[in-house]
Amino acid sequence: MQDWRWAFGGAVAVAALIVCASSTTPAAPILAGRDLGPELRALEATVSRYPADRDALAALTEAYLAGGAPGLAVSAIDRAPEEVRETVGIADARARALTELGRPEAALATQRRVLEACAKAACSPNLVARAERRARWLGELVRQGIDPLAEPERTLFAYRVAVREVRLDGP
Repeated sequence: MQDWRWAFGGAVAVAALIVCASSTTPAAPILAGRDLGPELRALEATVSRYPADRDALAALTEAYLAGGAPGLAVSAIDRAPEEVRETVGIADARARALTELGRPEAALATQRRVLEACAKAACSPNLVARAERRARWLGELVRQGIDPLAEPERTLFAYRVAVREVRLDGP
């Protein structure tokens, strides 16, 4: 009779172990941007209240990018009205954020639209130079089929190839 109790107890213990091993712990909530600082609350509130405020959106996206949250930057830009999204500075920030997210094709398309807009209107030389350099680098990433997040060494090589400059000194 005692053998039956040991067998039953062992079966219950094995079943309990299987249940415990197969259960998952609940995922912790993801709080994107929680470490970016309390000063962003005012910018987020302004952009939420006044979605057409280009300066507030530019400041918010720059803060997100500086804080390492390119996904939040893209999200904020995507919620803005189209005429705001098409602003050269905002579109350039979107290209930068898409680049940081590892989406070179989308970033290149956006960056090319920025350069086309700058060809039609006066843009700062600084913005044009950054946009041209980023477009060359993104073009090289796309041409070589490099995934920037998975292949950092090849990404760096593509950057060096894209921005190399040759200077010839004449007599």
